[in-house]
Amino acid sequence: MKALICALLICAASPVLAAGEARDEWYGNAGLIVRNIMERLGARSDEWFHEGSYLRSIQAFRVMTAYDPSDMQPRFLTAWLLWSSGRDDEAQETFRQAVLAAPDSWEPYLEAGQHWSGRRDYVRAALWLSHACLRGAPVEGWKTLAHTYRRLGLYEDAIRVMQQAREMDPSDETIPRNLELLRRMLEQQRGGQPVEDW
Repeated sequence: MKALICALLICAASPVLAAGEARDEWYGNAGLIVRNIMERLGARSDEWFHEGSYLRSIQAFRVMTAYDPSDMQPRFLTAWLLWSSGRDDEAQETFRQAVLAAPDSWEPYLEAGQHWSGRRDYVRAALWLSHACLRGAPVEGWKTLAHTYRRLGLYEDAIRVMQQAREMDPSDETIPRNLELLRRMLEQQRGGQPVEDW
């Protein structure tokens, strides 16, 4: 705890950095000391997580976010822990802050979309995931969006998105099988038959 207080005091007295200026370059050793403290805090927060001390982990991740607002990972971990603790409103606010911190990045949108998909709120998941894809999400984001559309019964959209994923990664062997299953589901839907989901 003493190290954390020292880190906060050092950070409070530090100058505002110019855009793009590396943290290593300010105040010589002070920057290295703070970075070392943040690394130790990150390691300790992982231990707290595995011990079930989620509130401590959340607090540590928030300090790490304050230290480096451009690092999205502590924000995402905070949001997941908040949701796991039943604090949905705070988790949503954490993702909103992540989007404000990196509005052009696909990462906060993908993380939020995966969360909503896991909670089976596929409408919200599709909204977040589509924003992630529009901002350049990797192929996994596109595949997750396709599966989300599938869950909503939007098979044509799922096929279109999965085809985009295939163009992005032609070597992915799961995509052709997924496309085949999605086309079968679309045929069943159009034929008025019960759709057999996998």
